[in-house]
Order: sequence, then structure tokens, then C-alpha cells
Amino acid sequence: MKTTSHANEGVLPPELNSEIAAFCCGDSLRHLALVNKEFQAHAEKLLYARVVVQTYQGRVGAIETLATNATKAGYVTFLSLDFSGKRWPTDSPTVEKLLTAGPALTNLKDFRIRLRYDLRNHVDGLDGMLSTGHFHLNTLFVDHYLDFNTILEGQNDLTVIGIFQVLSNGDAPVSLLKSVKGRSLLTVGLEQGGYLPYYNNVDLVPELLSLEQAQNFDTIFNQAFEGDDMGAVFTKAKRVTTAFVYLQDVPSREIFEAFIAAASRIFVNLRELQLRLGRMDDTLEEWRKIPVVWPSTLTKISLWSWSPGDLPSTRGCQYSGSPAGFMNALSE
Repeated sequence: MKTTSHANEGVLPPELNSEIAAFCCGDSLRHLALVNKEFQAHAEKLLYARVVVQTYQGRVGAIETLATNATKAGYVTFLSLDFSGKRWPTDSPTVEKLLTAGPALTNLKDFRIRLRYDLRNHVDGLDGMLSTGHFHLNTLFVDHYLDFNTILEGQNDLTVIGIFQVLSNGDAPVSLLKSVKGRSLLTVGLEQGGYLPYYNNVDLVPELLSLEQAQNFDTIFNQAFEGDDMGAVFTKAKRVTTAFVYLQDVPSREIFEAFIAAASRIFVNLRELQLRLGRMDDTLEEWRKIPVVWPSTLTKISLWSWSPGDLPSTRGCQYSGSPAGFMNALSE
């Protein structure tokens, strides 16, 4: 019997090839990309979806690829660059290549970059890249010296902003209180206490949260950090021991209670809570009427008179002591 061969015999449909690629790990995807052009396309979409560049290891080839190949740049949804470690001659050119790639990063949703002080000459370029609308981020982690007013004008979909090393600035992420109008935003400032290789202090602004964000603060925080590949300095909720909470106005009772409950769930080793209050008397009166259930792990609460723009100071402290002592002082 004579058999008839078909040109497409043995060829899988593109949808099935895509599913096959989705089951492959990084090394397997690199080999899969060599099979044929179709598998190459499927593999590269997955390989370039998440790009992590740790410049202190001297591996920056991925950024050069994104700067010269708009198709691959369009695959990127997560991009992280860490310039916090050892200086390399390629550091400044790498930032320039990132700025070149910016217009092609059309599907980028999560962007994280840490710049050493000597690279601050690129800040204006980053502000421009982030504000021009080439991409629409959900999550952004950057240094405190970027222009958040400008960035927020171009990033209407942002829901999470992380700000590195806010201690030296004293006005971030609190400065976002002036920038964020009519929208909700989970902001977290990250500080290192001492010479630890991770961030153990956080700055939080619950006034910027919606009720839903406050209720799910622990989930959102974990999701933002579980995929963080910053190798030089990193954050895990269980390592956070001190939280600085800024309240410019009397907080919404429902939102603040939900926020504190979620913070209790996620910061399981929180020992110290510093409350910076813009309306001290009115806020304390509200807490006197309906006491707040503070995290059970706390050993110290501090109260500070504060207004946006104030730099860290030892003055203005109204109370510093145990949570039980604070509650007793409120009831007097």
C-alpha cells in the first residue's frame, strides 16, 4: 500500500510548543532555543521575561542585548539591576545602555535598580525613562534621590514603591504624601541598622493605603520581596525589627487597624515601633477612645511630633517605653 506523506506530519502546533517551553528550566530553555526558530521564539520569551543583573559580579551582557534587540526587550516583565557593590568600569556604560533600552521595554511591570552615589549623574536619565510612559509599572524599587513627583505622573498603575536607604534622606517615602493625590500606594522605605547585610528597618506610610491594601498589606509585602534578587543587600519580613510609621493626619480607624493587624502577621520579630505623628493630640485622643491592638512582639513604642520635611532628630520625642506603659499613659 502506498502511503502519502504530509509536509506538516510530525510538526506540533505552536500552542503545544509554547506549553512544552513553559515546563523547561533556564538551562533547558537555552538548549531548546537552538532546536529551530519557533522554539527559539518560545524559549526567548521565557528567558527574557525576568532579567536580573548583579553588576558586582561583572555580568552585564543582558543589558547590552536589551539595548540592541527591541524584540527581546519587549519580552521583559521583571528587571533588576544592582550597582550597590564593587565598582566596575562597565557600570556607567551599563546604565546608559539601560536608558537606550527603555523605549523598547514595553511590557515591563516590575523594575528595581540601586545606584551607588558615584552613579547619581544618571538620575535625571532614569527619571525621564520612568516618566515618559514607555511602560506601565506595578512595582518600583529605587533609591531615595529620584524625583517621585515626576515618576508618579508617568506611572499611573503603580501600586508598590520601595525606596532604598532612606535614613540618610529623612523625607522618603514620606515625601510621597505630597505627590500621591487620589490614588492608593503601598510604600516602604528600607534602612540598614548597623552593618547588617540586609535591611532590618522599614519606613511605612499607612495613610497612602486603601482599605483593601491595608487588609492585605502582609500578602502584598511578601509578594513584592519574594522575587527580589538584589544580592548585596536584601529584605525578608522576618528580619525586620524596627518600623517607623508616619501619620500626617489622624488615620482612618478602619485602615489603621487593618494595617497594624497585617503588620503583626508579617513582621514576626518586630521589636520597636516609632510613630511619627503630625497631629499628636488628636491622634492620641482617637486611640484613647478605642485602643489599638499593637503587635504582641513589641518591646518599645516611641512617639514623635513630626511634620513632612522634618529630618531625623532626637528632639520631639513625647514618649518612649513599653507598649503597656504607653497604654497606661493614654488612659491617664
